[in-house]
Amino acid sequence: MTDMIPEPQPATHPAAPSYVAETSAAAPEAIAAYYARKLAFETDCWDVHASLASGRIDFVLLDVRSPAMFARSHVPGAQNLPHGKMTAHRMSQWPSDTLFVVYCAGAH
Repeated sequence: MTDMIPEPQPATHPAAPSYVAETSAAAPEAIAAYYARKLAFETDCWDVHASLASGRIDFVLLDVRSPAMFARSHVPGAQNLPHGKMTAHRMSQWPSDTLFVVYCAGAH
């Protein structure tokens, strides 16, 4: 069985824009700036995996799920600190410039 690739369809131009086109697309420069800012708050799971695999680990990997979920399965090298236990006192046990990568059971 071969994969069938649909033929491209020309865009229709209805009288009123669709919900998709209702908001104009951002300029390429704005998109690049948006993702650069976003990376200051988030990292990609592939980057974490590659760093762990290469041994270039300059961050603390925190699994903030319950101890039971952590015991069932976790990323090798992760430390378990359930989100309810993340207090200023507990976090002060690491140097103030520590880079944390945090993951949970939620969607990415």
